[in-house]
Amino acid sequence: MNNQEKEIKVQEGLEVCIRVALHLKEQFPNDIMKVKDNTIIAYSKKNSRLIHDGHQNNGISGCQAYYLDQKPHRVIVKQKVLIDKVGWDGANNYATEPIMAMQRVMYQYRPCKRCGLDFSRFDGFKSVPRKDYSLNTELVGDIALVELICHELAHHRTSGHRKGFKIKYKRHWDFMKEEIKNGNFKLSDKSGDYLGDE
Repeated sequence: MNNQEKEIKVQEGLEVCIRVALHLKEQFPNDIMKVKDNTIIAYSKKNSRLIHDGHQNNGISGCQAYYLDQKPHRVIVKQKVLIDKVGWDGANNYATEPIMAMQRVMYQYRPCKRCGLDFSRFDGFKSVPRKDYSLNTELVGDIALVELICHELAHHRTSGHRKGFKIKYKRHWDFMKEEIKNGNFKLSDKSGDYLGDE
């Protein structure tokens, strides 16, 4: 894929993201910041002056996108995500009461450096409850960008991935899924078929 084709794909992805943000802003006007032309941008050298939190030098690392908490608020999205349109449904991961699954975890205790007590008799496998990550379904197509923007916009006026974020994320994501199923928000591909009849 040459640079011109890549730029076209990035622009198409950004258009989907901006449509989602405007649709959410219409429904939840007090939950989302003002959406302008440069509120949602691709991570690139061209946009480096708009990225004002240290990420312009450090890169975007393992993130698909991130929300800038400083004003003006922005969402910066990795170009690869805009091109490939791949993500995952984090509904269980970010739920206030996630579905848990028992997982076997290996514990290995070392002798205490301070007092020398040896706890090795407790070594072994134990079953502990953890979030059931098998419920995190991969999303491909425009639906992945819809979920991503619901996630990033839920960071506005919330702290990290705490309870306030989780409530807002669920509200945004559930609303957008309903809008897609009801035909009120059109996707340019068939990725909305993932929603089925939940």
